[in-house]
This record gives sequence, structure tokens and C-alpha cells, in this order.
Amino acid sequence: MQIFSQQGILAFITLIWVASWGHLGAAKKPSPIQTTAQRLVSDGNATVVWVSAVVRIEVSAGGRSYPAQEQKREALGTIVGKDGLVVVSSSMIDPTASIRKQMRSPSASVNVEFQEVRILLDDGSEILSRIILKDSDLDLAFVQPLPGDEKLKSAAIRPVNLRSKAKPRILDEVLVLGKLGRTLYRQPTVRLARVSSVITKPRNYYVISQAMPGAPVFDARGRLLGVAVYKIANGAPTSMVTLPAEDILEIAIQAKDRANKPK
Repeated sequence: MQIFSQQGILAFITLIWVASWGHLGAAKKPSPIQTTAQRLVSDGNATVVWVSAVVRIEVSAGGRSYPAQEQKREALGTIVGKDGLVVVSSSMIDPTASIRKQMRSPSASVNVEFQEVRILLDDGSEILSRIILKDSDLDLAFVQPLPGDEKLKSAAIRPVNLRSKAKPRILDEVLVLGKLGRTLYRQPTVRLARVSSVITKPRNYYVISQAMPGAPVFDARGRLLGVAVYKIANGAPTSMVTLPAEDILEIAIQAKDRANKPK
């Protein structure tokens, strides 16, 4: 019978241990979708920003006017233009629909005036902006930086490609970009989600788990699919859906045209 020395046994155990760790290291290699996710947030996610707005709300119903109120709101937004143009969920920045829903009065009149709008950057700076177009039916609002703001020139922004032709299929894995709130230092987030439904009539929508209003959604290769918004029914936000990039592009062009028209 062959007898192994203590040194030989230790060498054999060491060899097995090294081989096991080598196997584990290989298993930890990032998947393609993990690599895409890391690329999308490699610059701190310069595609997604928070938009802050101070609104003045005036409400009247049944012949009675209520005292005007001011409210500060924040909404997640996606940068869609090199000029800093941002798209947000209209119902997240404009409280009109939620107020009407609470009042439950068809005769109620709600007037919302945007007194101050700012795009919040990661370094803590703020860019004075304005809302140039709202499409309440599609739950879209476009926010444009005011001209002449020097902070925008040095800001690290990465607009999405609204001309993307990528189309998802049911159960495709997708990535939802976002940012945490102020108390968590507005750090970038990425969520792995799946397409649960593709709606084609009467309008194209994607139903995607883990989506957040105003957040961009990408396929596994990093191509833009669309931006998450609320489906509006009877003037009120209902389910979360993702509006395809091509539809957002159409409204974004209208927004820029309107903003560029002489007053």
C-alpha cells in the first residue's frame, strides 16, 4: 500500500482549494446584462435627474374658492436632448389630476401655476428651468433649462437616443434606470425587470415590472425602449406603463418647436 507523506496531502488539498476558487471566480464573471447595467451607471447615471417644482394651487368648487396654496414637488426625469431637455411624468410634477380626483366634483376648477422649476444635478447645483409643454393624455411634461445658465455647460449629462428602434418581446429582461431621493444622496439605481405585456392598440405601450414614473427603460444591449409614465384614464393616472421612444420623440419635437417660436 502506498503511503502519502503529510506534505503530499497538504499539497493535494491546496491544489483542490485553488481549483475550487478558480471555478468560483469564473462563475462570478458578469453576465452580458450586468455589463450593460454597469455601463449605463458608470458615470453616475448622467441620463436621469430629479426635477423640482414650486407650484401655486388655486381651487374652486360649487361657487366657493379655497385659499391658494404652495406646494413643492419632485419628479424623476430622463434627459432627452443635448440642450438638457428633460421629460418627466406630468402627473408627478403637476398635481391637477390628483386634486380633481380627491374633490370628486365635476364642477371643480383647479389652476396650477409653476412658480419655480429646477433641474437638480448630482453635484448639488440646480439649473433654473421652465416647463415648455405638457401632454396630460400621455402623462408627459418637458422641462427646458433657461438659456444662459453656465452650470449646464459643465454638467455631465448623457441624453438618451429617442430614435432607437429597439422593440421588446414578452418576458424580455430589461433595465430600468433611476436615482434615489435626497436623503440617500440621489445615488444612481438600476433595476432588472421583465416585459410582462406589449400593448399595440389603441396605442403602443409596454408593461414592465419595476418601472418608475419618469425613468428610462433599456433592453439588454443598452438600447432605449421608452420612458415609464402613468396610463391616464378619465383624466386620472392609473397603471404604470412604458411609452415607446418613438412616441416620446414626436412630442419632444413639438415641445422644441413651441419653445423656439417667437413670442
